[in-house]
Amino acid sequence: MASPAQASAPLWLKVLVIVMGLLIVAGFVVIAAEIARRMSTPNAGRPPAASTAFTERIALPSGARVVSMNAVGDRLVVHVETQGGPAAAYIVDPRNGALLGTVEFPPGAGR
Repeated sequence: MASPAQASAPLWLKVLVIVMGLLIVAGFVVIAAEIARRMSTPNAGRPPAASTAFTERIALPSGARVVSMNAVGDRLVVHVETQGGPAAAYIVDPRNGALLGTVEFPPGAGR
């Protein structure tokens, strides 16, 4: 029959098992956090594919000029001013150049 000192595991082995268990738990937490982050921003961190080159023509009103372009989220907003007409914002998908919509700002239309 073994003595009680021989039957129990050495202290360093118990510490090693506890530390490795904590590392496994921490690894699962990091993996879960990364999956949640990628699910909330599906296109983040992915570079555009090399074959996504495109040419798209978006018709502007006669005499209109592009004032500025701003990236907002995963969209491109193009601010356009026309001669005597309303200013507008064109919302464009930068991945394929598709015009998603326009927002017009007629003069004198206040709230």
